[in-house]
Amino acid sequence: MHCPSCGAETTLEQRFCRSCGMDLENVSKLVVAHSSPEKLKAEKCLTKKSSRERMYQSFKWGVICFLLGMASLATTRTLSLDKTYNLGPLFLVFIGMGIMLYGLLSAMRASASQTSKVLDAGRTGELHEAEATKELPSARVPVSVPSITERTTQLLATEDVGKPRE
Repeated sequence: MHCPSCGAETTLEQRFCRSCGMDLENVSKLVVAHSSPEKLKAEKCLTKKSSRERMYQSFKWGVICFLLGMASLATTRTLSLDKTYNLGPLFLVFIGMGIMLYGLLSAMRASASQTSKVLDAGRTGELHEAEATKELPSARVPVSVPSITERTTQLLATEDVGKPRE
């Protein structure tokens, strides 16, 4: 699916366009209503596969960083170097754990959003047409907004009255 405003490629699960910020919820409902179930199932399967692949990739890089950090930490301990040299390997260990955790949590979040978002073609409904008028409602009366400097001007005027002129 493409964004109708800017043409950027989007998925059916996205609520807003990442390029222009347009609300895509109603657009995705209309696309689902007019798409075949087989096509939707294939797109969902492809999205699941790419999500799983991203999870494995980030988990793999997390494990690599973690193992490099542990090996560097073991090397600094073996060579009995100063404790300040342990900060680099510890940083790598924590970065590796963070990357692994991010990969797992992002995959869990993606699968939870896919299962919780039910885009049922039977329940989408149609977009309601808005009544076009060129008149404002009669109850609206514009309210004047005071200037930002109005209060400061009033305070300066009262200070000037209290001071004797030289």
